[in-house]
Amino acid sequence: MNSPVWYDTPAPPPLSRERIVAAATELADAEPSGEVTMRALAARLGVRSPMALYRYVGSKDGLADLMADQVYGRFTVRRGEGWRPALRSIGTSGWAAVQRHPWFARLAFARPPLGPNALALYDAALAELDPLRLPAATRMGFVSTVLGHVFGSGLALLEERTMRAGIGSPTDADLAASAAPYLERIAAQGAHPHFSRWAADPDRHAAAPQTFEAILDWLLDGLESLVPGSAAK
Repeated sequence: MNSPVWYDTPAPPPLSRERIVAAATELADAEPSGEVTMRALAARLGVRSPMALYRYVGSKDGLADLMADQVYGRFTVRRGEGWRPALRSIGTSGWAAVQRHPWFARLAFARPPLGPNALALYDAALAELDPLRLPAATRMGFVSTVLGHVFGSGLALLEERTMRAGIGSPTDADLAASAAPYLERIAAQGAHPHFSRWAADPDRHAAAPQTFEAILDWLLDGLESLVPGSAAK
């Protein structure tokens, strides 16, 4: 009789800050609300106690800072083509990042942008604005206006995703069906005729003109009016 063959279960990779942040990001991406608990993170990493994670990230807030700065690293700034292409590239690359990681928008509003990737982003953006010779507050206002559009759009996306998961209406058709009885009551009451006429219009589901990029261009048009010598003035 042959001796049994024992197969060793491979040990999980050793913990590291990079591995913890990557696992936390995967958890946040998969969760509609984007929330991550240290206990769930420890389980995903095969660690018995969440306390073992704090050696690498310091605290849950420290983990949030690391996660946020990782996403800031996905933003890009076009260099050497002028302030408007630079800010537009921040907007479009940022929107791509928050669509992939909607939870980032909440962290961006709640955490100071002081990580290395965030600082590099701001520094590059301000460098492209330097030739305009605008006051310091105005230069930062240009950057904040574009990032505010990114973060606000991302937060709306996160809240909608959380809402849809909570009420079990993952598609637009599901959401419309759940709202239909209420809209019918509103129309019957007659108190809000303009809204009811809009709700009954079959074209209301057509593609809206105010896409992320369209609004971004409207914002940039407005900012351009502040640039000395601009034709937009």
